[in-house]
Amino acid sequence: MRATPEQSQAWLYARMDELGIGSLAELAERCGSDKGNISRIFRHLQQPRVDALEGLASGLDVGVYELLVRIGAVDPEADTPPVVRRAGSTVTFTWPS
Repeated sequence: MRATPEQSQAWLYARMDELGIGSLAELAERCGSDKGNISRIFRHLQQPRVDALEGLASGLDVGVYELLVRIGAVDPEADTPPVVRRAGSTVTFTWPS
């Protein structure tokens, strides 16, 4: 089952608490993003750009796949995990058919 916006937000704030991150602004600084984008992503109002996923995952100290699950982009019980390839600063994702 895909995460709901409520589950995504609850996970985000719990994760921030675990990491000692006090605000979305502080998280945004760690991720190289802005707090508005992060808020919209975790409320399921915006899909993150592929090139922003790695920074957001790094800022939250999780893998990209876990982040995709937490923002409701992937259903871990029904979807096949994507293949993640990294070439320098470029990250690509391929979902098996």
